[in-house]
Amino acid sequence: MTRSKSRASLPPAALPCPWLMFCHGRRLNTQTFYSVTEASFCVKRIPNISGKRIYASFHEWMVMVDDYSSDCFLLNMISLEKVDLPPWEFIPHKFWILSAPPTDDNCIVGFVSEDGQCITFCCPGDGEWAEHMFEPDIGPLMGYTVCKGELYFLGLQENLVILDIVDHRVEVRHVLRDNRTPRSPLIPEIFRKSRRLIESCEEIFLVHVSMLGVSEKKIRDIDIFKLDLSVLEWVKVESLGDRTFFINGTTNCISCSSTKSGTLGNSIYFMQEDDESMYIFDVEEKCIYTHHPCPYLGHNVEEKEWVMPIRT
Repeated sequence: MTRSKSRASLPPAALPCPWLMFCHGRRLNTQTFYSVTEASFCVKRIPNISGKRIYASFHEWMVMVDDYSSDCFLLNMISLEKVDLPPWEFIPHKFWILSAPPTDDNCIVGFVSEDGQCITFCCPGDGEWAEHMFEPDIGPLMGYTVCKGELYFLGLQENLVILDIVDHRVEVRHVLRDNRTPRSPLIPEIFRKSRRLIESCEEIFLVHVSMLGVSEKKIRDIDIFKLDLSVLEWVKVESLGDRTFFINGTTNCISCSSTKSGTLGNSIYFMQEDDESMYIFDVEEKCIYTHHPCPYLGHNVEEKEWVMPIRT
C-alpha cells in the first residue's frame, strides 16, 4: 500500500504573489509560509528544505545548501523537483545568483565572494564550479538582478556592471560608471544607504533606501529609479502604477501585478534586519505603514525569504 505524502510535508499552493517563508526550529526543520494578501500563515515541515539554507531564487526555483554536508541543489517549490549541483564546501560569500530556471540553457548558478571580487559559478549538469576574478575597477559586486536573460550587478562605488556568461566564460559587456548613477542629497543625519536592483516587466529599477541613526536604523527616504536601457541612464520615477515590489536582503527582490495578486499597488513590501514587522511603503504618499505578518517572525528566525515569485 502506498501512502500519500502528508500535507505538512508539501509546500502551500502557489499564489499570484510570493509567499514569505521563514525557517525556524531546531536545525531549521520547520518552515512558516505567510500570505500578505490573505494575512494568514501555515506551518510546514518539508524534508527537502529542513536543515537547508536558501541562497537565491528565480520564480519557483531556489538554490538550497545543506548546513551539515556539501549537498547543494536547486529545488522547485511547487513540484519539489530537485536538480543536483556540484558539491559545495562553505566559502564566505556576499550573495548567490540564479539567472534562470534549470530548464533554460542560459541558467547560471553561482556566488560572489565575500570581498565581491570573484564569481564562482556553474550550469546545471556541470560536475564542478568555475571561477572568475574581476579587474579591480569592476568589483566589489554588491547585488544583482536578471532582465531578458542578462545579469546586471551593482559594482564598485555603485557602478552598474552588465555581465555575459557564455561557455563558462565571463565577459564584462558594459560598465555604467558611478558619475551617471543617481545620488541622494547630502543629509548629515543619514547613517547609511542601501540599494537594491529589481526587474519588473522587462525593465530594471533601483530602490534606494536612506537610513537614519546607527542603532535605530530608521528609514528616512526611499527613492526609485528606472534604467533607460536605450542610453543606460537612470531616471527617477514617482509611481510604480500597477506594480508591487517585494524587497529583502541584497538580492531577493520580486515584482508582481497588484491587480492580479491582490496586493497594494504602487507600493513596496519590505522587512528590516532583527525586526518583527513587515513594512509597506506607499510610493504616491511617500509614507511607510507597519504590517505585522506572523508571531514567529521575530523569534530566532535565521532565514527570511520571498519564495514562489509567480510572475503575472
